[in-house]
Amino acid sequence: MGYGYTAVLPRAIGLALAMLLAGSPAWAGSSGGFRGRLERIMDNPCIKRAKVCLVVKSASSGEVFYQKNPDEQMVPASNMKILTAATAIKTLKPWYKFDTIVSYSGEKKGDVLYGDLVVSGRADPHLSTEDLWSIANETHKRGIHQIKGNLVLDDGYFDGEPFPAGWHISSIRKAYEAPGGALSLNFNTATITVFPPSGGSAKPLVVTDPQTPYFTVVNNMISAERGRTFVAIRLKPRADGGEILEVIGKVRPNTHETYYYRSIANPVYYFGQTLHELLKNSGVAVSGEIVHSQPSKPTKKLFIHTSRPLIHQVMDMNKFSNNFMAEQLLKTIGAEEVSNPGTVGKGVSVVEKLLNSWGFANRFHVTDGSGLSKDNRLSCSLLADVLEKMYKEWEGGPEFMTSLAIMGKEGSVSKRNFSADSPIRVKTGTLDNVSALSGYYPVSNGDVLAFSMIFNELACYNGMAKHIQNRLLLEFDTVHDDR
Repeated sequence: MGYGYTAVLPRAIGLALAMLLAGSPAWAGSSGGFRGRLERIMDNPCIKRAKVCLVVKSASSGEVFYQKNPDEQMVPASNMKILTAATAIKTLKPWYKFDTIVSYSGEKKGDVLYGDLVVSGRADPHLSTEDLWSIANETHKRGIHQIKGNLVLDDGYFDGEPFPAGWHISSIRKAYEAPGGALSLNFNTATITVFPPSGGSAKPLVVTDPQTPYFTVVNNMISAERGRTFVAIRLKPRADGGEILEVIGKVRPNTHETYYYRSIANPVYYFGQTLHELLKNSGVAVSGEIVHSQPSKPTKKLFIHTSRPLIHQVMDMNKFSNNFMAEQLLKTIGAEEVSNPGTVGKGVSVVEKLLNSWGFANRFHVTDGSGLSKDNRLSCSLLADVLEKMYKEWEGGPEFMTSLAIMGKEGSVSKRNFSADSPIRVKTGTLDNVSALSGYYPVSNGDVLAFSMIFNELACYNGMAKHIQNRLLLEFDTVHDDR
């Protein structure tokens, strides 16, 4: 009996172990298979000592195929825009539009307005110089050729805070850290172009886009055949609310023009002084001043300039990781779903309410809409769960997925050297020592993976982190090979 017991027991244990492993998730093995391949890729000095989380799951069934530190609270960088996009689509709806309302006080007599022209902003995140030209032209078409009063700019739809708490604004005034506002133009940025001369000792040309009296351009550029070339841009406030733009440097003659992008300091006067100039060019003379206030007298509506639908705004925000647009959306969510004026706090409260309603409470700390603040905290499991949730949503889900950039094809990942049989839709995230990538990966058996990977405290440059992310993605198509 003793002999039979000792002979049967190892076989019984082996059979039980084999049955246990057969019923385990695909990521249960630690050294081989899908899990092993991912972990070998992550055994890289760049992220070996970094804070790392990674979740790979089925977007349709919710089955988790791999997870590493899934609930670790991480700095998500622009992966925060996944939450902003989902909240905007679910609360405002994909067809929501942003209005810019043009009205007037006083009386119209013939083609003269004896009163103020009032422009009230509702935070259109994509309002451009072309839109402003349309507003100026429409004013002329409506029979107003002279305004005896002021051009009144009403941005009371938002509070007066240009930046969320936790943003550290550089002195260079980078385009990706532009201030927000209910009346904004060109993402509250400007393009400065330096044109080298065609020869000789002629002075280089400096041009702003838009060409607006908001800027006083001081051109201290020179051209030279020898010596170091450089361009430095300084922006200083002007007494009337505009800015002095000083451009200093040296360029070679007969070379290509160069473009520089900067954020502006005063959104309302940037909007107003540009509109004032376009009104003049459209045949509408304004006798009064540019006034920043809510209208003090009753007004009559002249017309409404309407934006493209929200889904187009969300697509631009996600595909190009536009911080300005994310913050405009967050405050708009707060204004529409709570009360105006819209604030960051009100917008964040709506994001939190939506996540809580989905059963995702106590898994996040949100301080802005774009992810530029390093005070934000999200986990990979939360992001993967939000992606799964939006994948299953009939209303807004397809629009949300379409808003993400296709790897190697468009937006912020257009130059990522990555090829796949089916489009991989992703949202990137990059800050100093932070790199994130989340999205959807369609696998060959018809399943779609929802995934999220975040690297914090990197010990390498972001280019290497992106290389590791690409290698991880290449393994996703093998997720079912070991089953």
